[in-house]
Amino acid sequence: MAFLRELVDKLARPVHDIRAERLQEWARSIEGTVPIAEAQCRCRCKIAGVIQNIRIDPREASGSIEATVNDGTGRMVVKWLGRQQLSGIRLGAGLIFEGTVGEGPRKRLQVLNPEYQLLPAPEHG
Repeated sequence: MAFLRELVDKLARPVHDIRAERLQEWARSIEGTVPIAEAQCRCRCKIAGVIQNIRIDPREASGSIEATVNDGTGRMVVKWLGRQQLSGIRLGAGLIFEGTVGEGPRKRLQVLNPEYQLLPAPEHG
């Protein structure tokens, strides 16, 4: 009976919960990273996640590229100033980035001009 209840619970879970859980497992598998939910302002962090949104703003002095990254525990904005293009940055890409966490507009966490590495995202991330 317990097996059947577990199976029904798994099948009834919302897709976004399953996706978040897979993202968390994937991000935890990358050595030296911390979850976005545990990142603190003014601290240097290494974070792994998947790019969910990209915004290019050519109005700033030399332009900027902004990516919203999700690791299953939360979202963080990664912003490259002085850039209008950045090779490999695309929706759904896996991204490891490192830099000092700050507070952006609407009190959202962000990292400016991080060191970064692209990698394959987890399946269905």
